[in-house]
Amino acid sequence: MVDVISNHQRWRHRQSIFNDIEDEIDRLHVGGLDDKDDVKLWKWGEGKFVSKFSSKKTWQHVRSEHQTCAWSQGIWFPQSTPKYSFILWIARRNRLQTGDKMQAWNVSVNAECVMCQGVQETCQHLFFQCPYSTEVWESLVKGFFRDDFTTDWDDIGEMVYGRSYPPTEMFLIRYSLQVAVHSIWRERNGRRHGEEPKAAAILSKLIDKTIRFHLLAVKATGHAYLERSLRIWFGIR
Repeated sequence: MVDVISNHQRWRHRQSIFNDIEDEIDRLHVGGLDDKDDVKLWKWGEGKFVSKFSSKKTWQHVRSEHQTCAWSQGIWFPQSTPKYSFILWIARRNRLQTGDKMQAWNVSVNAECVMCQGVQETCQHLFFQCPYSTEVWESLVKGFFRDDFTTDWDDIGEMVYGRSYPPTEMFLIRYSLQVAVHSIWRERNGRRHGEEPKAAAILSKLIDKTIRFHLLAVKATGHAYLERSLRIWFGIR
């Protein structure tokens, strides 16, 4: 926004950019401004100022643009659950505080996987190389993937964030991944804080129950491709 002030009081700032603004105001003032009222203009683009404010244009101007995230649609999609989407988003960006990251801060931290206690805990191991999480993941989606079933984190990403399956099946796969990641992460945290561990079969049943309840709710939203979601889910169990 541009705001030309006729009676300008000079200030010195720590940030050089603000001093540059002060210099520009002084330059305009010395250049001979008349006594007309000040005019406020909003910047809509390079060299383009208008009197109309637009939050969209302002946001586009002040933000830093990055390359479009191609796999975001596999996480943030209609009828997803925000808290599950958030955890999956953090996991896909490798920002979960897994054992390897905690050990980088403190070498005395036990970085072993609390599920299998066999190898160092990383995001790729926890989802779904660990025998515990492998059993959970397989119980949920083996009926969808069949011979294409995989526990490789990157391969799962390519399959889930692409368009290899019909809309209803894709929704079920994506939602299963969300709930599985969230539930396994909660189980992992619970074990690290001394809670009673759950067997993989028990956790799988709890995830299945969560998905069924959600499918009962989304059927009432009127989305055509979700009409048969519950029937398909029962069919692969």
